[in-house]
Amino acid sequence: MNLIGNEVEIRNFEQNDYLEFAKLVKDPNDHDSAGLEYSLDDNEIINIFNKYLSLANSYVIALKSSHRMLGIIELNERGISNGLDKTREIGFVISNESRRQGYASEAIELMLEYAFNELHLLEVWAAVKVNNTVPQLVLTKLGFKYIYQVSQDPFDFNSAENTLKYYLLKNDKGN
Repeated sequence: MNLIGNEVEIRNFEQNDYLEFAKLVKDPNDHDSAGLEYSLDDNEIINIFNKYLSLANSYVIALKSSHRMLGIIELNERGISNGLDKTREIGFVISNESRRQGYASEAIELMLEYAFNELHLLEVWAAVKVNNTVPQLVLTKLGFKYIYQVSQDPFDFNSAENTLKYYLLKNDKGN
C-alpha cells in the first residue's frame, strides 16, 4: 500500500521502521490508550515487529518528506459473514512527539478514502477507550458518530480503563 497525503503517507512496514516501532511498543501510554502491544524486552519486540511486517491490514503512518515512521494505522476485518465483509474497524496510534500536529487526522482521511473508494466498504468502525478523549475528538471531527459503549471486562462494568466507546462512519455514497 502507498497512500500519499500532504504531510503523511501510509505504507507497508519496512525493516528500517524497527527503531521507531520499538519506541511505540516501549511506551506504556501507547498500550494503555491504543491497545498496542507493550514490552521492554528487545527479543519480544523483534517478534512483535516481525508479525507487523506480515500483517495484511496494518500499515505505517510516515512523514511524507522523510518516510520516517510516525505511527501505525490498521483497517481490520470485523468478520466475513452477514454483510460484515463490507465493514472494517480502523485503529491508529501516533508517537508522542508527533501527536497534535494533524498527522492522525490526515492518515485516517487517507485510509477512509481508500476504504470507501477502493474497497467499496459500507461502514468503518472505531473503538476508543472511554477516558481517551483526543482520538474521540479526532473521530468526531472526521464525521464518525458515537454509537454505544461496552465494557471489555464483564466483571467490572464501571471501570473507564475497560470501557470502549464505539464510533461509526457510513459511506455516504452508498457504494
